[in-house]
Amino acid sequence: MKRLGEYLIWYSLFSFVIFATWEWVQTPFFVDITNDLNTIVWYRIHCTIGDIMILFFSMMGTILIYRKISWIYKPEKKHYITVLFLGSCYTLISEYRNVHKLQSWDYSALMPEIFGIGLVPIFQWILLPPLILYIISRFIHTEG
Repeated sequence: MKRLGEYLIWYSLFSFVIFATWEWVQTPFFVDITNDLNTIVWYRIHCTIGDIMILFFSMMGTILIYRKISWIYKPEKKHYITVLFLGSCYTLISEYRNVHKLQSWDYSALMPEIFGIGLVPIFQWILLPPLILYIISRFIHTEG
């Protein structure tokens, strides 16, 4: 249980730093609906927390699929692929829904799109979850 607690602490820290950095770096690809800095900061924090939750639930889905929680300490290729698949599926649906149906956000002219969905959020889910899982699996103790 101690090792799981350690993992969750590092997961929270690393994923927050990495996702928050990504949210700020990708800013030019989106249109902010306000000029109020406090609101913009809140949106970035909100999206960062959402990213952390998407990855968390993708990991939980992977635990359920493989019926093994210990994969989080030493992920294999199949675990990375499953997490990527689950997170990417959610991201595709969420991007389409939030941009085209709810109009919660919009893309700037800089955003490359395919079928009306921005490629930057897709790249996020191809690049960041494996990076986060890899860093954590190397950072925590994996004995046992």
